[in-house]
Amino acid sequence: MSSSVREDCLEAILTLSGKGCRPVSEAGIGGAVDADTAEVVAALRTLVADEDIVLQDGGYLLTPQGKTAAEIVFRKHRVLECFLSEMLGMDTGAASKEACVLEHGVSEETIDRLSTYIQDPGRHRAMRRGAGAGAGRHSRHTLLDFAEGDTVEVTMIRCIGKNRRLIDLGVIPGEKIVLQRKLGNNAVVVTVKGADIALSPEIASTIFAEKTA
Repeated sequence: MSSSVREDCLEAILTLSGKGCRPVSEAGIGGAVDADTAEVVAALRTLVADEDIVLQDGGYLLTPQGKTAAEIVFRKHRVLECFLSEMLGMDTGAASKEACVLEHGVSEETIDRLSTYIQDPGRHRAMRRGAGAGAGRHSRHTLLDFAEGDTVEVTMIRCIGKNRRLIDLGVIPGEKIVLQRKLGNNAVVVTVKGADIALSPEIASTIFAEKTA
């Protein structure tokens, strides 16, 4: 029985218990954890012995110690799922399954760094470059704010998981693009990797960038 099953059980109890208010049945936990019934039962016994959970009213509740551990696992899952779906464009369901695998081996420091990157990828990249004055500021300008002929670097795409086409076209954080034309309906035409692409104002407004020298 692996430690990952124990962590999955803690996470399941946290999410199914209504913020720790209701006991969660063994069957409920088993249905939420991707493991054999025998592994889940063994994990629950170990968690009881370690005083991470207690048996009450026919179900399991987290102790304060167990709740702290469960919240750590839950945070790892959410940050990884968000990174995989929002930043890498994975399908939400696939991102959640992948997060379940990765969350058990990733350090809290890595999660902290990923969380910071998700919130402000432009600032994170600038800090790594060691840029000079103003490097710590993340651009709040979208493609709609730039002029024709400007060359810009994409710093962030809001809800990138919902704009999978942008990834296919090469419009991703870190990519340099040229704003060729602004059309009458507020759509824009940009050049990415040598190809001209028309973007609707709705899509252009989700692409944040900073002007390059």
